[in-house]
Amino acid sequence: MPVINALANQYYIHIRRGQKPIPWDIYDINPPISLGSAIYFSKVLQTIENSLQVSGLIFYVTWDEIDELPSYGQNVVVLVLGDEWYRIPKYAHKVRAVFKCIGTRPILGCNPFRQTSLLNLLTLIQFLRVLVVCFPGLINYHFHKFKSLLSGEDTIGKIYDIPLGYNNSKDLPIKDLEERLYETYFSGSVIHIPYPVWSLKYWLGTPKALARKLMISSVKNFQKKNPDLKVELSITGGFRNRTSEDERSYCEIMMDTKICLVPRGTSFETTRLFEAMKYGCIVVTEALPSRWYLDGSPVIQIKDWQDLEKILGNLLDNKQLMQELHHKSLNWWKHKCSEAIVGNYIIEKLNGDIPLWKKHTADLSTSLTPP
Repeated sequence: MPVINALANQYYIHIRRGQKPIPWDIYDINPPISLGSAIYFSKVLQTIENSLQVSGLIFYVTWDEIDELPSYGQNVVVLVLGDEWYRIPKYAHKVRAVFKCIGTRPILGCNPFRQTSLLNLLTLIQFLRVLVVCFPGLINYHFHKFKSLLSGEDTIGKIYDIPLGYNNSKDLPIKDLEERLYETYFSGSVIHIPYPVWSLKYWLGTPKALARKLMISSVKNFQKKNPDLKVELSITGGFRNRTSEDERSYCEIMMDTKICLVPRGTSFETTRLFEAMKYGCIVVTEALPSRWYLDGSPVIQIKDWQDLEKILGNLLDNKQLMQELHHKSLNWWKHKCSEAIVGNYIIEKLNGDIPLWKKHTADLSTSLTPP
């Protein structure tokens, strides 16, 4: 296995079992292969590398490989960036720690029995499918955890949630809300996987597709009733269909947007949520899971996209509230979701769940204690 000698730790991109891990120079702005959120996580890993508290570790960064790793041990740390099935990796008990975007605890996000609709029915079906898929990993992990406790070792690796970060978010000067051109904005796909005609998804749709269709319909109704307001809709074939020019335009329009619409993807948590907060947009989104970086976040959670017209109207009529939410979004990004914060969170967990300031205080008091 090749080693990057210049770094205190070794960093690899791991695609699939059976394939050799690809060494990753985390200071290179162009990763060796295309990987979602690569720029964000390169900066997260740079924070870890520069901390002087973590060294001698092997970091495997993977999109959704949850079956096998090239190596295991207490010096192995894994970052899983894109598994939307909420699975616990089969190797979780063999490594020091797993840091997982999207997490391992799915949410239903609606009450399909009180609020009956096709969208909520499909959401319930998808939720049950996720539970079936992630259940074996949950059983496997807790079996090994119980086995470890019985042996008195208790060395099984822990699993932690981390933000998805951004796919594309250029560092642009923050515009004040009053100077922004667009009242509201959405850019993204509705259906980016064409289903065959014999598939139920072709006829019924998916939670993602139905939610986004409802949102777009509400935006268009709002636009018709308020023709003097600037509303921007850019329907794409999916993130992977964007060109570099599309990405530049996306960032520039996002920075010029007051209210960013963040519908669900396959999961409720999407990169658009974090991209919008980084740029100080007011975020209107759907249900969010309970995560340390999401609990209490200054977003507006909508239960039904048919209520969007009313929400947009109320926001645009209250400039003071919009300014407050604008500044809260910027602060939430800086103090909860930014690369440095997530890097330091990982450092804390790797150092035994003891906050860094407590470690520093303990070290200082030890050094001041007379022999």
